[in-house]
Amino acid sequence: MDNQKLTTTQLNILHYIYRFRFLTSLQLQKLLTHKNIRLTNYYLQLLTAKNYIGKHYTRSLSLANIPAVYFLTSGSIQVLENTDGIEKRALNRIYREKIRSQQFISHTSFLAEYYLFLRSESEKSKHTLDFFTKTDLLAHPYIIHPLPDGYFARVDNVGNTKRYFVEVIEDSSPRFALRKRVQAYCDYIDEGKFERATSHPFPVILFICPGIASLIYLKKHISRMYEEISFDQVDIYIATREGAFSGKWEKVEAEDD
Repeated sequence: MDNQKLTTTQLNILHYIYRFRFLTSLQLQKLLTHKNIRLTNYYLQLLTAKNYIGKHYTRSLSLANIPAVYFLTSGSIQVLENTDGIEKRALNRIYREKIRSQQFISHTSFLAEYYLFLRSESEKSKHTLDFFTKTDLLAHPYIIHPLPDGYFARVDNVGNTKRYFVEVIEDSSPRFALRKRVQAYCDYIDEGKFERATSHPFPVILFICPGIASLIYLKKHISRMYEEISFDQVDIYIATREGAFSGKWEKVEAEDD
């Protein structure tokens, strides 16, 4: 079956999963703005039956109280590779989606949840939101590598735009990896690559931590090096995952002497 035989809703589902990698039916219901979950499940069942998507649901996921998540399967490749805006190099990973770790699944699902939150908040505040996942950013070579988890821009009702990079930290992230990521941003800021490519100011950096311990460590580390390197040129905010949804962001500033 080619994309001419798929409905717009079915193609939208494939595209959303392509972008976010793993999505629950509830997340897809919100993304599609379906009033009834049964309608979403109907489309998911059709796509599953035709091997366009698979359902990842194991005993370990059940014990962790994580709902089933949907991912792309090999049958979707032929449809997606003929669709505008698709990076063909991203399609190769579809063959490995079925064996992704629970941590990876939770990570991508969190980002989808955060996007839904931003979309809802932007609608309330009359902002225009443009959100790019890591998959979307593959098409933009001037973005820092490894790619951030997300990038978004919000435009208010008088045309003012704020841009943000999103970094989601995991509990399992070793401290040397956090320090390495911070240094990568320092080098990226020094290069001026983003500003040259876009003619926009460097975005605000948002670090979302799994809990207080990692937040305290990361905040202290950035604060200590803040005035010695390029971080004095940009704004950095940090929050726990809960804080990111409740608006409890802390601005990182230079450590007091």
